[in-house]
Amino acid sequence: MFAPASMIPGFSNKPGGHCKTLYQSEFRRGEEKRLIAVISTDDLEPLARVRTGVRLARHLADTMHPDLVIVQVAYHRGPTARSELRGNAIGAEIVHAPHPAKTMATTKPWEVRYVDALPTGAGLYFGSRVDMRLTEIETVNHEIELVEGCDGDVVDEAPETASTGGQAKKAAAAKDKPAAAPGH
Repeated sequence: MFAPASMIPGFSNKPGGHCKTLYQSEFRRGEEKRLIAVISTDDLEPLARVRTGVRLARHLADTMHPDLVIVQVAYHRGPTARSELRGNAIGAEIVHAPHPAKTMATTKPWEVRYVDALPTGAGLYFGSRVDMRLTEIETVNHEIELVEGCDGDVVDEAPETASTGGQAKKAAAAKDKPAAAPGH
């Protein structure tokens, strides 16, 4: 039996969970199909960011069937340029391997790290990094309702999908998606 996520330090039941995909790339590493998505969110608290990232990682794994999904979570008032979306611009990172034996990147189904701090006014994160235990991740994962990906209400740009040639194109699918219910 899982303990309620509200018992995990830093968890909040406050509204949030809105996100927009800033960048998405699907590629192969050997025989593995990998997917990386960078999203921006209005979530302030660390575990609210984790919750949104886990929800999206699960959605991407279920719909695109990669061997490895990596979701990086940035703040919607922070940097949005692809070259700036690293380091202190990332408030949480979720790594999901639906079948860990199929990837060389990890031996676990979930790895979650977050910066234990609120974003600054510039949308950056400064604080200690926390690696969640698998039992904590399972608790959060268990309580997330199955929903569509990002609802797109935070940032207006369509996500970019990188092709194997390194060129980027706007993802048409993002425009055609129905919005998720607020608060998911």
